[in-house]
Amino acid sequence: MIKYTGSPDSLRSRTPMITPDLESGVKVWHLVKNHEHGDQKEGDRGSKMVSEIYLTRLLATKGTLQKFVDDLFETIFSTAHRGSALPLAIKYMFDFLDEQADKHSIHDPHVRHTWKSNCLPLRFWVNVIKNPQFVFDIHKSSITDACLSVVAQTFMDSCSTSEHRLGKDSPSNKLLYAKDIPSYKSWVER
Repeated sequence: MIKYTGSPDSLRSRTPMITPDLESGVKVWHLVKNHEHGDQKEGDRGSKMVSEIYLTRLLATKGTLQKFVDDLFETIFSTAHRGSALPLAIKYMFDFLDEQADKHSIHDPHVRHTWKSNCLPLRFWVNVIKNPQFVFDIHKSSITDACLSVVAQTFMDSCSTSEHRLGKDSPSNKLLYAKDIPSYKSWVER
């Protein structure tokens, strides 16, 4: 008797839902092509079809969530709801970083910006965005985790001072918000 100690999800993912009919030569696929068979070529039309299905779904999901992402970023970066001043604890931390930069003769504004970005947006906000269960009493599914990772990556790219070079081989999650990042960066600079 073999005892299986893995999760039921991993067992389910290894169990085929539909098996090919070997006698008639027909292969039945669901939305995802079975990658266990090595008889398909790299540039096969079937893999392109699957990626086109996912791209359409990805763009539709982005369109649905766009207003919520914009509202989240506007709330984080805006000074309108709290006046022009930062909360005292954050102002103190940023003043401390400026003092340390002056003390060590660091006058490059990109270094100072990076320090401040690493403190507040990247250490605090990215953690809250990627882990809403820390703040709210919710269960985060793997699909939600993947979506929130894209939003968190967009947030990190918005706080970065470097320009991102995107090409045809760039990951789809980077391409998804590529046109929105410049406007988010302008919010960071305010």
